[in-house]
Amino acid sequence: MSTPHDTAAHLTSNVEPLLAETRAHLLHKEPDRARTSFLRLPELEGRRKAYLEATLRDFYAAGLFDVPVLLTFLEALPSWHWTLDGCAVLHNVSSALRAPSSGAGGGGNALRALEARQRKFPQLPLAFFLLKLMSHLEGSARVRAESYWYAWVSPTLRAVASGQPLELKILSRTGRSEYRQGDASKEELLYAPGNAGTFDNDRRNALCWVGERSEGDESETAAWPEDKDRTKAQWRLIPSDVHTDTFLIQSVRFEEYLYSADYAKFKKDARGKSRSRVFTWRKTGESPGPAGKWQLVALSVEERDVFALYNPYQREFLYAPTADVMDSKRRHVLTRAAPDGAREASNTEGGAMWCAWRIAPAQQSSMERGVEAFFAKQYPVAVEQLTLALKDLPDNTEHVKCFAYRMTANLRLRKFDLVAPDFQAIQELGGDKAAIFHGLAHLWEENASYLSAMANSSPDLQIQAIEISTSPENPFFMRHQLSKGDDYFVRRDFQAAIICYQEAATCTPTITSSSTEGSGMEDPETTRQRVRAYVSCSKCFFALDETENAWQYLSIAHDIAGVSVESEAAILLWKGKCRRAQKSYDESLELLEKAFDRASAASAASACLPTSAAGAPMSATVLKKSILMEMKVVGLLRQGVYDTLLSTDEKANGTNGNKADSESATGRDAEKTLTQMMEVFHCPLSLELMDDPVTTPDGNTYERSMIEQHLEVNGCFDPLTRAPLTKSQLHPNRALKQLMETLLSDHRLGLLLASCST
Repeated sequence: MSTPHDTAAHLTSNVEPLLAETRAHLLHKEPDRARTSFLRLPELEGRRKAYLEATLRDFYAAGLFDVPVLLTFLEALPSWHWTLDGCAVLHNVSSALRAPSSGAGGGGNALRALEARQRKFPQLPLAFFLLKLMSHLEGSARVRAESYWYAWVSPTLRAVASGQPLELKILSRTGRSEYRQGDASKEELLYAPGNAGTFDNDRRNALCWVGERSEGDESETAAWPEDKDRTKAQWRLIPSDVHTDTFLIQSVRFEEYLYSADYAKFKKDARGKSRSRVFTWRKTGESPGPAGKWQLVALSVEERDVFALYNPYQREFLYAPTADVMDSKRRHVLTRAAPDGAREASNTEGGAMWCAWRIAPAQQSSMERGVEAFFAKQYPVAVEQLTLALKDLPDNTEHVKCFAYRMTANLRLRKFDLVAPDFQAIQELGGDKAAIFHGLAHLWEENASYLSAMANSSPDLQIQAIEISTSPENPFFMRHQLSKGDDYFVRRDFQAAIICYQEAATCTPTITSSSTEGSGMEDPETTRQRVRAYVSCSKCFFALDETENAWQYLSIAHDIAGVSVESEAAILLWKGKCRRAQKSYDESLELLEKAFDRASAASAASACLPTSAAGAPMSATVLKKSILMEMKVVGLLRQGVYDTLLSTDEKANGTNGNKADSESATGRDAEKTLTQMMEVFHCPLSLELMDDPVTTPDGNTYERSMIEQHLEVNGCFDPLTRAPLTKSQLHPNRALKQLMETLLSDHRLGLLLASCST
């Protein structure tokens, strides 16, 4: 008998060669073959994150992989969530290696090393890849990709990838005393002046707008005059080489490119260092050549829109010196090499801030500012902006997303009294709530670690943090566990699904509504979710042939106060199925009759259960069809089918035979035939009778709503074969639908069974 140690050793012996084979294919730029090797790994569903980490991390960190090849490999994986898992590995590696050192100054060595390191791990390829995914993904995968888009990609690069205008503001000025003390200034806009800034026929000076300063003016930004064209101070960063984060910088107003000139060098600085003039090339739309290419160098982890602008051609950085003004309102913009020497690099004497620019989108919506602040961990700003965003969002789906981010921000601000109202608001809204909660599941997991850290930070908060982070008090927990259970259910990992559904069923989130406050009852939505969790548990047990356990969970769900009529009908239907499986046909029919009465009383537009993989809603019409089908099956098993089969069998054999043996054999045949028929008529994803069956290219049949939801939530692949699959490849199974309708409308089931047994 093999031991767990033997099994682990066997897995390891299989894993390492396949991982090495996958990496070898990636090194040889063979993403399709790499995918084939990767999909041969054992226990891929549960261990895919570890496999992706082992495949990508070290070789990517060493710069051995070609980034486009990696992205092609990730895009070809069978689930979009797998693709995003791989993107997370690439992001974690590059962000760690790109980060500025905490003690790095503005000296030449430090800045050049930072520039070289960031050039080795460019951000644009992943940014464009996420933008591409967001353009065609749906459901939770799109929500998750969008959250990564905000979390990983700075607002600057988001604007670059989407072609939005940017404003560039110098954060510090330096002049004759630049090596003795830093001269912090107000943020001044880089702009392309009109005719007043003309240098010659081909060149226009680039300037910073100083503006008029009144005494006591404490604003952080030099105000742009209202009577001047704002587009003169707006620029587009157009990728020149995506793989090195190199850009052309184009004036929005004049469509001219910014460049650092060899021509007409500016006067030397106080230490005798040469400096280059910065112009825009006035030949509209024409590139100024290599001198017009710029590279962004991130200078701050906390402020994601603060960069140095490096010109690889001149090997100089863009800056605006204090002393070199054009007139009282404008300042020259130049490039120079980074200062060398410890003194010149000192943070206390200017540091890297001498060439720091804030490069931010010219316009952002409140929603964008709120989500950006959320991922920048500026939670008060996030709450403020998201509150503003709620006033003008276009649809309920966006409202749900906004509430979800604001709710999480308040949780991390420890404003627990504000969490419950947002959760209640989400429950009352429409939109695709399941997809949003599933897509943001990684945020809920981060909340758990955040609360754990909070508990360790203060003894006074420890008990409160523990209560909120565990299931009884965390309003995220129930939906998160239901989503996880649905994932396992779709993959037919019923044991894992049961654990998630059990945790969801026992969760008691601190949510109240005005109608239930003070009554001791929980709100209807929470009750419905709890019923769904118990019913989903029972379906898992039923699929595992553990009908007694299924019955127990259905009984618990039935006893919950406030259960809806629709949910009660579904519970009674599944109770009837359990008794049928246990051969208690009389009791099964009695339960099914009650279920039919409840379904008939329900509104045709009501839903039995909230949308999910295991507990998908059925209209009252579909529910009644399912109950009728079950009643026919139980009725035939109970009596009628035996007589039909016996008489048919006796006629075929020309003899009465042994009645007892014949009855036993035909009973087994009938039950087997019915079981096979029910497997055909029921969706393998929900175990419910199909109303709109569709077929995949691999020949599998699913209920349309269930397979479409699977494609949105889990990725574009067939859940049974793992083959690639899209909505356009689903085709109606008209033959099966017609057969189902015929059997339900006519009394032909007995004849069909009889013909199957002859």
